[in-house]
Amino acid sequence: MPTNYPDIAALILRVGIGGYMLCGHGYSKLLKLLEGGEIKFASVMGLSPTISLYLAVFAEFFACIFIIIGYKTKAFTVPCILTMIIAAFYIHGGDAWFMHGAKGGSKEPAMLYLIGFLAIYFNGSGKYSLDDQMYRLR
Repeated sequence: MPTNYPDIAALILRVGIGGYMLCGHGYSKLLKLLEGGEIKFASVMGLSPTISLYLAVFAEFFACIFIIIGYKTKAFTVPCILTMIIAAFYIHGGDAWFMHGAKGGSKEPAMLYLIGFLAIYFNGSGKYSLDDQMYRLR
């Protein structure tokens, strides 16, 4: 009977949360950035919409690639965690906590990603990751 369930769970969590964030949010933001033209994006904490978009693309696209493959996982979850805190409490600050019955936006998706990225941060990347393979080569 295999005893590597925690490592399989870490892999599923990394690929699932990272993949959904990358494909569902990061990719569309990257395309928005690459389109050129006027950038229409939220201005976060006094930063310009352009800088805010660059930071969101870094977290939601590039950092997620590294999370998925399990390279420097803890370090790359930090920008994702910060982005989801900003999304939940700044961008959706006045929105409902849950999507059910919400008129307009909701904090729920950002909170679910936040919980996932926090779990990845505290759990680590697991055995099935580039971090583990590089550690074994030392």
